[in-house]
Amino acid sequence: MKLSVKSIIAVFLCLICSLAANFCVAQEIAIGVLLPLNGKMSIIGDVEKKAIEMAVQELKASSPEQQTTFALHFGDTMGDPGAARQAAMNLIDEHRVSILIGGCSSSASLAIAQLAEEHSVPFLITTASADKLTEMDLRFTFRLCLPVSEQSKPMFNLLSKVRGSKKVCILREDSRYGRYETRSIVRICRKTRALISDIVTYPVQDTLNEAPYFPRLQKISPDILLVISQDSESVRVLALAQVLDKPPRLIFCKGAPFLMVDTYLDAQSTLNTVYTSSPWHQNAPYPGAQGFAQRFYEMYGIVADYHAAQAYAAIQVIVDAISRALSPDSESIREALEQTDVMSIYGQVHFQSYGDKERQSRPPMVLLRWSGEDLQPVPY
Repeated sequence: MKLSVKSIIAVFLCLICSLAANFCVAQEIAIGVLLPLNGKMSIIGDVEKKAIEMAVQELKASSPEQQTTFALHFGDTMGDPGAARQAAMNLIDEHRVSILIGGCSSSASLAIAQLAEEHSVPFLITTASADKLTEMDLRFTFRLCLPVSEQSKPMFNLLSKVRGSKKVCILREDSRYGRYETRSIVRICRKTRALISDIVTYPVQDTLNEAPYFPRLQKISPDILLVISQDSESVRVLALAQVLDKPPRLIFCKGAPFLMVDTYLDAQSTLNTVYTSSPWHQNAPYPGAQGFAQRFYEMYGIVADYHAAQAYAAIQVIVDAISRALSPDSESIREALEQTDVMSIYGQVHFQSYGDKERQSRPPMVLLRWSGEDLQPVPY
C-alpha cells in the first residue's frame, strides 16, 4: 500500500486538528529526545535525529496555523548509562519535557527508564531491544520495537519448513558481531532439528585477496547456508554461493549489507533462495513506508533503515497520543499511550502486556527474499 506525500500530510493534519480540539489555547509540547550523538553509536543516533526532525518539520508544514506546536530538545547519551541519566535529568529539570523518546543502547535506555519512572515522565523507547526493558514494572516506559528474543522468528519459521536433509553450515566473520549472532543461530538450529555440520570463520579485513572459506563450503556442500557478515565480503559470499557445485537449498543472511540492493547487484546474484530479515524495510506493506524512505533520501541523501523508521514512527505515536490526551501533562500523555492503537510507517502500534512484558508493541519482523531485482517481503 502506497501513500503520497499529500496523504501523509493529511494524516498529520487530522491528528493536529484533534490536538486543537483538546487543547483550546496556544501551547508548546516539549519533547525530550535522548540519542547517542557522540561515541560508537553516533551513526545510529544521527540517523534517528534526522528522522525525528523530519517528522516534526512535516507536521508543522501540514498545519502551520495550528496552536499546538512541538519543541524538540536533544540530549546526548553517548551510549553510556551515566551520560544518559544526566542528559535525561537535564531535559526534565531545565526543559520541562512532557515526554522522552529514544534510547538506542539498552543499558542507556534502562538508565533513562528508571529516571523517567522516578519523575513520572513517559519514555518511549525507539530502538533498544533488551528484553528486560519492558519486564521491570516501569509504568511510564513504552517500547516501539520488538524485544531481541522475538526477532528470530523469520529464520526459525524458514528452517522449520525445510523438509528432508537439514545440513547447515554457518559462515561468519571473525568479530564480536559474528560470535554473538552465531549463538542465536545455534539455538534456532537446535529447536528446528537442523544439523550444524561446520562453522566456518573468515578474518575481518578491508579486502581479502582470496576466499579461504570457499574450498570448505565446496567440501561440506550444505543444504542450508547461514551467513553472518557486516563487511564488504558479503558481496563475494553471495557471488560464490551460486557457483558452488551444489548451491544450498536455502541461504539466510544476517548483517546490514544484506539489506542493501547494491550488495546483490554487485554480486550479480541470480539465486531466488536468498533471504534476510529486518525490523523494517521500505517495501514493507505499511502505509507511507515507501514515501517516507523516498523523502528521507531526498532530504538527507541517506537510505532510510529501520532506525530511521522507528524514530519517525515515534513522533507519529506521540502526536496520536497527545491528540487523545485530556491535557498535555505527563500523566495524561501516559494514559493516552496506554490506549494507543495506531498505524504508522513502522506498522500497527499497540502497547500490550503479555508474559513478563508490559507496554510492549509487537510489530512483526519483515522477511525479505532477493527476487533478482529487489528485496521483497514474503510471508512466513
